Amino acid sequence: MELRNFKDFYEKQTYYDYAETQNKTSSNLDKRVSELTFFVNIALFSVLLAILTYWLVSVMTAIIAVPIAFVLSLIIFLACKKGLSEGFKMLMK
Repeated sequence: MELRNFKDFYEKQTYYDYAETQNKTSSNLDKRVSELTFFVNIALFSVLLAILTYWLVSVMTAIIAVPIAFVLSLIIFLACKKGLSEGFKMLMK
């Protein structure tokens, strides 16, 4: 590409704001943290469900134990998640 004069140069030049270039790296980091949080939540719920199911099946029949284990693990998961978020907020203050 050959530039004939400075007017041609200024028409084809693109300007970037410094803040725009910096937001891309932070948004990528935020995206990765969000993905990691998603998979940690799944893993935590799965571990709780497996432990409670194993424990309840050893005490009662499987037809009753599996739904109870699912409900209990969901309640414990939500309580742990809320407790951890409150704990982090207290630590940050």
